[in-house]
Amino acid sequence: MIHELLFEHTVPQQIILGGVIAAAIIALLTFWRYLPRDRSVLLMAGMRLLFFLVLAWCLFRPMDKRRQSEQLKPRFLVVTDTSASMALAPQKAIPTRWSVVQEVLKQPWAQEIPLKAEMDCYTFDSVLGSKMTVKQLAGLEAKGQGTRLRDSLQQVCDRYRGQPLAGILLLSDGLDTRELTDDWASASWPAPIFSVRLEPPNSWEETPDVRVMRVDTPRRVVAGWQSELTAVIGANGTKGEPINVQLYENDKLLQEMPTQIPAGGGTRELKFQLDHKAIGSYVYKVRVPPIPREVNIDDNEFSITVDVTDTKNRVLYVEGVPRFDFKFLKRALEKNKEISPIVLLQGPDGSLMSMGHAGTVNLTMAHEQLAQFKIVVLGNLDAHTLGDERAKALVKFVDEGGSLILLGGDDAWSARGFAGSPLKDLVPVQMGSGEATEGKLNVILTTEGKTHPALQAVAQKWAKPMPVLSIYPTTDSSKGARVVMTADDKPLVVTQPYGQGKVAAILSNSLWRWQLEPGQKEEYQTFWDGMIQWLMPQASKVDAFNLDLSADIEQMFLGETIVLSARIGGAQASKAGSVPVSVQIQTPDGRKIPFPMPQAASGAGKGPAVFNAEYKADVGGMHNAVATATIDGRPVQSGPFSFFVKPFTPETSPRGQNEAVLKALAQASGGQFLEKERVNEVLMGLNIRTSEEERVIYQSLWDSPFILGGLILLLALDWIMRKRKNMA
Repeated sequence: MIHELLFEHTVPQQIILGGVIAAAIIALLTFWRYLPRDRSVLLMAGMRLLFFLVLAWCLFRPMDKRRQSEQLKPRFLVVTDTSASMALAPQKAIPTRWSVVQEVLKQPWAQEIPLKAEMDCYTFDSVLGSKMTVKQLAGLEAKGQGTRLRDSLQQVCDRYRGQPLAGILLLSDGLDTRELTDDWASASWPAPIFSVRLEPPNSWEETPDVRVMRVDTPRRVVAGWQSELTAVIGANGTKGEPINVQLYENDKLLQEMPTQIPAGGGTRELKFQLDHKAIGSYVYKVRVPPIPREVNIDDNEFSITVDVTDTKNRVLYVEGVPRFDFKFLKRALEKNKEISPIVLLQGPDGSLMSMGHAGTVNLTMAHEQLAQFKIVVLGNLDAHTLGDERAKALVKFVDEGGSLILLGGDDAWSARGFAGSPLKDLVPVQMGSGEATEGKLNVILTTEGKTHPALQAVAQKWAKPMPVLSIYPTTDSSKGARVVMTADDKPLVVTQPYGQGKVAAILSNSLWRWQLEPGQKEEYQTFWDGMIQWLMPQASKVDAFNLDLSADIEQMFLGETIVLSARIGGAQASKAGSVPVSVQIQTPDGRKIPFPMPQAASGAGKGPAVFNAEYKADVGGMHNAVATATIDGRPVQSGPFSFFVKPFTPETSPRGQNEAVLKALAQASGGQFLEKERVNEVLMGLNIRTSEEERVIYQSLWDSPFILGGLILLLALDWIMRKRKNMA
């Protein structure tokens, strides 16, 4: 340990020394001139001199700086699966997977590793458990109703991000009841993962089984559109024989598509094209007829509801090559229940292609087609990709009352972008030369921005400046333009009227970063909701209040819990206050179950109120939910929300451990897939190195009770002695 004496005084030391010496000299001269020179006076003079010396020590504010090196142990993690599938065994004579886990935990490595590393243990099933010891693991049972292997591993790795990890021992069967494919296991991991074989290979008797694993399709479409329905089919024991997949619309057979799955089992993804010709609510069911000798047929069908509407508040988003802006803005537009977004993307050959929808909108973006939309968002497109005809149609679209958002990007804000197309007359700023300025740039609302109608909601939420990572250079703003946001005093968001319409320009390609800002994630959605509402030509016709009902999941297994959330929206949503909200769930067997929806604590005082209710499914099939509330004496009802409950739980389905996932995790992370007999050998042989970390400790040497108490004691003794001698 190295010691170093520091002084924290801010007053120059010459002044401190001069003042203390002058006071000491004056005191000594006073004693010499006016007091008798006996022993008690000399003692008083010595005490006075000692007082000044201690006072000088305090005025210099000394500090002891200590440097010491510490041995820093890395961490070793034990992540154990406690889901119900871990209690399975292929045969009665073979131990269960959980029994093998207990054997592994009793091996000598469990006592040796803590001597070299800090060892933390976690359990997981449908959620990640809290930290515990190996001894506590031994007393647990495997009975969780779901397995979130991928999510739990990622949570553990995120929890120890930035800390040295010697390795992760994963004790799991590799089964994940949420993930459809095993691709995720091949991603990069921050530490070697050591997975273990928990049962003999090929020990499960393969029985024929087919299942509909997942169905995905847009849940809200516009009449006249086409959409794509994707079904993921899994099977085992089919011996490679073809199987038929059927698609029903409101219980009427719509399409039938054959597929084939290898004899060793696997999955296939099938795509069906849906034509939405009429307004209404449609239930689409994907069904696979049972195959010979199939026992479990509960998972042979899956249903999903699609609402076909004829809303006129349509938003067209045209993007170049997909990027982060596209990912987050697409989500924000889809979350806004006041609009119906349609997306066009730039394909590999530079042409534009639709994302899942066609119908009355094709790829020409002609004037008569743009008339169907209220707002157009242009992403990172150069003048060549956009084309003069499309650009001229957009100019006319805005001039006649439409709204345009220039999201832009490196290509769009360059000389060959918007400025090199007929759109140049719409751009509210004059672009400068050079590349975008990069860095962490703090964003603020300007004086005009704080009063701008599009930014009222975000201004209320704005707890602190949010950064962007880039800003494109500008030289001037157009006449009539309003700079409503700046980043380091440079224009970021600029709006202006054009003809009968409006234009907004976003001069950064990193606005999506707001979605990742801790504690301020809602500001990104709030910004776009406000901007869309302001740009919507008929925004004044939006209902005063409405209810939007959603959930954390749209498909679940029997026995799982779904969280339904109702959000009050509309033009006067902020005035709704706290009102009673309830939701009624209609089950497949005809029951109608009402639930109160208490207001979420996080939603109070932060924009539109949010109300939550939990429902644990006790019957499989399609469920329909509707939320209701009474606001200002008027009943308000949400649109129907449907969710499908799979009438079984995959946790107890007899199947072997997923060795492919366990091996992929080990290989991608630099670990090993181990037989249980080799676990102890490999873990005991790990080269776990400690590192040295230097710590600096500061300790004050003047404000201790002994020093300050000594000053007070000297003053007290001086006063007592003066009183005894009858001194003034």
